[in-house]
Amino acid sequence: MRPDDVVVPEDCTFCGACCFSTLPEYIRVFGVDHDRMDDRARALTHFIGNRCYMRLDEGHCSALKLDPQEGRFLCSIYEARPDCCRALDRGSGACRGELHEKRQRPLIALERLRQGKAD
Repeated sequence: MRPDDVVVPEDCTFCGACCFSTLPEYIRVFGVDHDRMDDRARALTHFIGNRCYMRLDEGHCSALKLDPQEGRFLCSIYEARPDCCRALDRGSGACRGELHEKRQRPLIALERLRQGKAD
């Protein structure tokens, strides 16, 4: 399957692929982003050298909240999210690339969460 063949969900909150990564430098946070996040920034970001990035928890952005009942992925700082997140348009080439590479990661995370709640 090629990125152009990927089916893009009608609602990003049922996808979440773009919020997943194993790279600690995945979501760059610039000064304007940090200011927009206000007091939440300290808990959600980390520095590598003098550059700031969103913190990752269990393979996804720390601002992402998984809703196992609804199967949704919700940004806890949506109105204050970093500019790189704002720039990613649903259905764009970048979006399709994220889906192509990582579409299973959100589903696996939801399943793990559901299994953990069932124990």
